[in-house]
Formats: sequence, C-alpha cells, structure tokens
Amino acid sequence: MKAKWIACGLLAATLGWAAQAAQAEPGVTRNTIRIGQSAGVTGPVAGSVKEQIAGAQVYLRTVNASGGVAGRRIELVTYDDGFDAKRTPDNVRKLLDEDKVFALFMVRGTPQNESILPIVAAQKVPLIAPLTGAITLHRPVNRYVFNVRAKYQDEVARAINHLATSGMSRIGIFYANDGFGRDVLEGYSTALQARGVQPAATVNFARPMGDISQGVAAMHKANPQAVLVIGSGSEAARVIRELRRAGSEAQFVTLSNNAADAFIRELGDDARGLIITQVVPGTNSSQMTLASEYRSLAKQQGVELSNAGMEGFMSAKVLVEGLRRAGPDLTRERLVAALEGMRDYDLGGILISYSAARHTGSSFVEMSIVSSTGKLIR
Repeated sequence: MKAKWIACGLLAATLGWAAQAAQAEPGVTRNTIRIGQSAGVTGPVAGSVKEQIAGAQVYLRTVNASGGVAGRRIELVTYDDGFDAKRTPDNVRKLLDEDKVFALFMVRGTPQNESILPIVAAQKVPLIAPLTGAITLHRPVNRYVFNVRAKYQDEVARAINHLATSGMSRIGIFYANDGFGRDVLEGYSTALQARGVQPAATVNFARPMGDISQGVAAMHKANPQAVLVIGSGSEAARVIRELRRAGSEAQFVTLSNNAADAFIRELGDDARGLIITQVVPGTNSSQMTLASEYRSLAKQQGVELSNAGMEGFMSAKVLVEGLRRAGPDLTRERLVAALEGMRDYDLGGILISYSAARHTGSSFVEMSIVSSTGKLIR
C-alpha cells in the first residue's frame, strides 16, 4: 500500500511538472533561459561578428558563474547566416520552432533584421540589441525591438560635423545600395543640407560587390576632401584600397559596423588615418567603468579585447538587466514591460533608457582614428 502511494505521488508530481512545462514560456526552464541569434559567423563580416559574440559571452559567462538570472543559466544559440539576408528568416524560424528560444539577440545586419520583423511581430518575440543602427529598427517604434546602440544617422551626423569643423566641405559617399546604405545616405544628405553643403559625389555599389572601377573613377574625379565609405568590412576595405590605388588623398570615414580589429587588419597599411565612428567606449577608456569591467572580465577569461567585443559586452548587459527586472516568472511580455520601464540604467558611463514610445537605448557616438601602428585612438 505504501509503495502504491509513493508511486501515485511520483505520478502526480510528474504530471504536475508536465503541466507546468506545457504552460511555460518557450525557452524558459527551471534552470535555463535559451536566447537565439542569427549572424554572419562566416562571410564578409565574420571577423567582427566573432568579436561581438566573444564580448557578449564574457558577460554571460560571468552571470552564469554567479548563478544566472533567478537561478537560470543563459544559453546563447547561434546560427550562421553568412551575412545573407535570405538565410536569416530560416535561421530564426528554426530557433523559434525547434530550439524554442525565449528571445532573439544580436542579429547582425540591416537587411537581415528587416527580413525577420514579420516573424518577430507574428510570434511576439523580443529582439534585443540588433546589430544595426538602421532607422527602420527605430522608427516607427516596434513593440518587440529594443535597440541598444545609437542610430547610423546619428553616427553620420557626428562624422559630418567633425569633418566640417576640420574645414572640409567637399564630402562624398560611396555606399552599398541596400537598406543599410540608403539609410546612411539619408542621414548624409540631411547632415549636408543642414550645413548648406552639396554632396561632392554620390556613388553606390550592388551586393554582392562586383566591378567597382567606374564608381572609383567617378569618385576620384570629383576630388572630394573626405569620403564616407558605407559597406561591410570586406566591401569598405576594397573601396578604400581601390581609391587609394587610384591616387585619392581623401580622408576616409566609415561607421561603427566596421569598428573591429579584423577590419583594420584586413586593410593593413591602408587603414592609417581612417576615421571610424563608435557607439561604444574605447576598450582602454579610463573614464567609463563599463570599459574597465570589460577589460577585467575579459582578462580573467583569456578573451582578447576589441571594440566590437565591447558592443557585444554592452548588449549582453542590457539583455541580462531586462531579464532580471522581468522577475522569476519570466514571460516575453514581462520582459517587454521591464525594458520599457528602464530609465537611465547606467551601464558604467553610458545610460540606457526605454519607454513605450522610445526603443533606442543609447545615443552615445564618438570618433576614433586608426594610428600609424594600426591602433584605434579616441
């Protein structure tokens, strides 16, 4: 009789756990929170993507070693899309349908993120820290998309202001003719109009990049004082190299999507003097505790520091803080509400704020330049 009672008790407990599991939010168990990512681990942005993931993992490992969030370890499941926006939706569907992830995180690229917005809306799944500054992820506000970094148009405005105050008025742009490039072009045009300046030259290229010799010739003929080069790391590197070979002495500028050690290494000597806008503090910053925290934890874990890694680290901090504020009874809607209630959350020198009407966490932008030794100087 006693054995029968124990068996019935075990059965009841099993059924109870099964009922709880059936009602549980996707990707959430007693011990884990599963987060999904699609990004170009191979392909033209592979170097910076790997640095970004490494930076995020520095913080996630630290959190997990301290017991996770409400006793749950955070697991990051990453699928490679080769920086091909046609592959991203399939990866995200697999993450949601098969891996049952709770939220999406650090999906890389403008077309890639734009391609999954219908899925995000249909499944009401939070997308945290998309790795793009595209205006389409900011405006209109999407209830389920929470940007951490500043917008590309903010970066362009800062770059134009810097060039103008340095006495440059003939500024051209050489950009990828897709959602990313056209977004930056809009910011470029707006910033020049605000100063009453006409574009020196506007040249674009299609993806995948083919022959750009005509565009290079057109840009060189315009003789700009500065050129904004807008594309992935390998694309921007090729444009800069070919313009230099053509004899251009312009000041080259690119955006934070190329703020990676891998990109600077790829450019080699041609990286000298290149200006790169930044949406995160420098790894050697002595003024921001965010930087010192990243340095310390990365050193403990034997992870190489990088500016792209800093963005991953910063993004992971926002993700974890949102999960903590959402509470132990974790649901996607509670995470959304928790993030929208975040006001002036100090990451360590950078403040993150959201509301129902604003899903742009940070407006931090600063300039850096590549030194003669290949190091980024702020």
